[in-house]
Amino acid sequence: MTHIQELTDSELTARWRESGSQEATEELHRRHHRALVGYARLCSRDEHTAEDLASEAFTSALEAVRSGHGPHGAWRPYLLTAVRRTAARWFTTERRHRLALDFEQWLDERDPAVEDAETWVVRQEERSLVRHAFLSLNERWQTVLWYTAVEQEPAGVTARLMDLTPSGVASLASRAREGLREAYLTAHAQDARAGEECRHFSALLGAYVRRGEHKAGRALQRHLGSCARCRGAVDELTRLNDRFGAYLATGVLLWAGPAYLATRSASASLAAAADAGHARAGKGGSPLTRPAALTAGAAALAVAALAVVSLLPGDPDTEENRPVRGRPSPTVPYTSAPDTLAPAATAPSPPRPVSTPPRPAPATARPSAAPAGVPLAACTGFDADDGELKPAADEHDVPRSVPGWTHSFPGGWRVDNSRMPDNGVREWRGWTLTTRDFWERTAPGQYREDFSLGRRVIAVADPDEWNDLGEPSRTSTFDSTLVSPACATPPGGRLTLSYATHYWQLGAQRGEVLVSFDSGPDRLLKAYAADRFDSRESLAVTVPRGARTVTVKFRLRDARNDWYWALDDVRLS
Repeated sequence: MTHIQELTDSELTARWRESGSQEATEELHRRHHRALVGYARLCSRDEHTAEDLASEAFTSALEAVRSGHGPHGAWRPYLLTAVRRTAARWFTTERRHRLALDFEQWLDERDPAVEDAETWVVRQEERSLVRHAFLSLNERWQTVLWYTAVEQEPAGVTARLMDLTPSGVASLASRAREGLREAYLTAHAQDARAGEECRHFSALLGAYVRRGEHKAGRALQRHLGSCARCRGAVDELTRLNDRFGAYLATGVLLWAGPAYLATRSASASLAAAADAGHARAGKGGSPLTRPAALTAGAAALAVAALAVVSLLPGDPDTEENRPVRGRPSPTVPYTSAPDTLAPAATAPSPPRPVSTPPRPAPATARPSAAPAGVPLAACTGFDADDGELKPAADEHDVPRSVPGWTHSFPGGWRVDNSRMPDNGVREWRGWTLTTRDFWERTAPGQYREDFSLGRRVIAVADPDEWNDLGEPSRTSTFDSTLVSPACATPPGGRLTLSYATHYWQLGAQRGEVLVSFDSGPDRLLKAYAADRFDSRESLAVTVPRGARTVTVKFRLRDARNDWYWALDDVRLS
């Protein structure tokens, strides 16, 4: 049976929502109480008030969950927001005198004749692009960014909270930062103050931010020269890169973000010591050592108070949990697909030279030898002779001496580009056969080099690079299908399809593995809507009675300036 302390916040939330589990609320309280009180102190005049404020905020959050609302993303920033909103509500009551003077002065910036404190705070939240971008991310990205950048927890602590390895935390955090930048640019483009030209160039800012000024076209440079608003967005991204944790805390919390960040540094040091103690104690120990007095008693009081405390006003998730750029809704457990995204909020990063982030951890154990099985159509991969590979055409960062790429596949494989526009970077117009060396040189530092299961020549669908010439994603989407030859189905009724995959998800992009029998309709075997780095997939295929041939298809669709999918060593056994 799973120990309660090994469950994620989402799993604990589900237990409370479905059964009112006292054990789940006690564990949530144990994990978050100290941080809540720390932030409440910044809003309060004394320790007793801070405890009361934190307790009321926690109770309001539990009531929101029980009412079907509450956090769908990371719990910690949601609870801290509840503390700030509760303090703003106190500001309009006789408890105002218990609030910190500087918090009162912050609320006094509003015009009291126009709006009350609670309304003013909600309006500040709506205006924060950083907050909107952050809330648009899936739960795992929110959680890893908050715990690593703001809470400054040791990698071991964050790893246990998220059921990852420490190296997996570093890899996920790097991808989450990139996702935050993209979400910020989306929020920038969708802002009501954006003109038509700003919305157009916001899409180009994604490549500008990711790859540096050398990728910017003249039109974008002219726009940045004349548009103070877009220059401001680039400047904010630059500041976010320089002081990521402080800007994230400020953008999400609005009040006392840097001060809260400072309080967490000392707590992180204590957590590191506790983490070391846990490692010595073994698996049976508590993941996060906290004083026992902060758990059962206080959590029980919070649950009992639900009968008299109303729903958290303007619940942070009810208005801010809608998908951005078509990101996927939760259809599978969080470990394999992102949660529904809330609207956006956070600051991205500035024009910068490309740097290499931490390597992502492989999603599955790497096999020590090639898997058993009969190669699909007698082709164990996509290896081609050098003479069949072309030098760079539009990829000017790759020397022409480096072979290469081709759209001609060996062994009866073919590419269906009937839904694909005939523009963009030539090398990447649909599925491409390319060497790993060529592909990795196109944009170093974006995990292409981490496809270690891929051999020398691999199949790649790369809408990220395709979009770099003429920005075709403004009017169309990348939609290409790699099609196998028809292979004889052996007797027995079941086949196993296996392949090496390296898939990076962004936006509305979707990957699909399809099969058809005897040239009949396609059947969906697997859909990709979450990262699947450097992994070996093995999928069961049920063969209909009487079927004589099977065709396998890999389709990447609905992609704009998103990421990529690479494949190798496709086998059917």
